[in-house]
Amino acid sequence: MFHASFRLLLAFTAIAAAMSLPAAAQDQWPTQTIKLVVPYAAGGTTDLIARRLGERLGRELGQTVVVENRPGASTNVGASAVANAKPDGHTLLLGSIFQLLNPAFGPDPGFDLLTKLEPVSLVAEMPFVLAANPKTTYSNGRELVAAAKADPKKLSVSHAQLDVSLELLNNKAGMELLLVPYKGGAPATTDAISGQVDMVYALVPVLLPHIQAGKLKALAVTSSKRFAGLPNAPTFAESGVGFDMIMWYGVFTPAGTPKSIVDRLARTTQKIMTSKEMVEWIRPAGADPASNTPEEFKAQIRKESAYWQSVAKSMPQLLQK
Repeated sequence: MFHASFRLLLAFTAIAAAMSLPAAAQDQWPTQTIKLVVPYAAGGTTDLIARRLGERLGRELGQTVVVENRPGASTNVGASAVANAKPDGHTLLLGSIFQLLNPAFGPDPGFDLLTKLEPVSLVAEMPFVLAANPKTTYSNGRELVAAAKADPKKLSVSHAQLDVSLELLNNKAGMELLLVPYKGGAPATTDAISGQVDMVYALVPVLLPHIQAGKLKALAVTSSKRFAGLPNAPTFAESGVGFDMIMWYGVFTPAGTPKSIVDRLARTTQKIMTSKEMVEWIRPAGADPASNTPEEFKAQIRKESAYWQSVAKSMPQLLQK
């Protein structure tokens, strides 16, 4: 009887120990190098933000954070790699609004965002800016819209994979800018500066140095309020166009990552993005630091996803074949 009871006690002890292992692992996280996947090539805006964030995360968490660039399929390659990674908090994604645009307009990512990825926190926000060659006759959004309406498809604008945003701008403004696609933001900008195209449309950090140097003039920004980095550039709303679109970046983990890890990562990200060091670095670069709770981030994603799905239904011409 004693031996049976003893064996039973040992069995219960073993089960209890096994059940406590995940909790212990969560308490010890991170236990190895953290991989921060960036679904873009090295050197761009997202990559620069990721490397600064990774450096600070490593400092706060006591583990090395390595940035891994996984470009392709309009961010789907990198996002899919994280969606299918082990949910232990050691693989993260620096995602963006493209995680919502792709399911709506294509290319199809092949997985559902909110069932395969866990939103952690926003990191940064920034508007797009439409900037023109200094020799053009229009100097703000209102003058541009008037000129574009007077002569449809004459005024050209270069861009890199921003068809959806520009087509929506055309639709909201009732104008027809001639969209000229480029493989990257650098050549699109260079041709606007040289006069090969009339304008360029890109994120503020991409064009800010050229605007500050007088090589381009900012016509309007896509934020609902004037952007601090370009205080003299009106919004499209001020220009009479009901167009508002902000690019955001945020941290995601694979779905199923323990809540304690997600919450700690969110608190750490918020601490970093509200720090004086990060604010003083990111604002002059043309972006605003941002952070929120996992619950707030998830609610934002649901709301924006519904909006972009409605746009896709109302403008089927934007869908990628």
